[in-house]
Amino acid sequence: MSTNSLVAYLNEDGSVVSSYVHYDGYATGVGEMLLEHYNSEERASDLAWCLGYASSLRETISESHEDRANTDEAIVHASFEEFEEYIRENSYLEYVYVWTSTKWFVGSYTLEVEGVGRYAEYNSTWNGWEELVTVYVREGNETVKRYKTMVSEGKVGTEYLEYARELKNSVELLTA
Repeated sequence: MSTNSLVAYLNEDGSVVSSYVHYDGYATGVGEMLLEHYNSEERASDLAWCLGYASSLRETISESHEDRANTDEAIVHASFEEFEEYIRENSYLEYVYVWTSTKWFVGSYTLEVEGVGRYAEYNSTWNGWEELVTVYVREGNETVKRYKTMVSEGKVGTEYLEYARELKNSVELLTA
């Protein structure tokens, strides 16, 4: 299953350019990659304009293009309001990242399922915008706890402890 996301850049004229990332859109996936490799005005702008479509976000745009499923171009929205309307109309986008002059912000949807099977109803709720660093720290800490619990309960192998250690170190670097 994929976690769909957009990476976007707010231009000086108020327009927004956005590109799509199909997999790993959560804060400890795409969000972490943004903080580690695209955390400057120039890199964020290049990413939003040049990525277009990526199956997954990698350290460089060219690496991100290596296994992409199609060659869609970036989308330009005339205003931030138009961009937000696009997001609301496309609630399959679980995470949306936008660079605004000095830092990344992230918005997300929460999906609630009522009922089961073909009678289930899916309700998406927009959670609004937060600084990416804040969300990354919160979700990173939650993921570390979840992985440790899964290992202790025997649900997954001990290799998850190594990822939990790496993620904990990354989170601690941001909070130091």
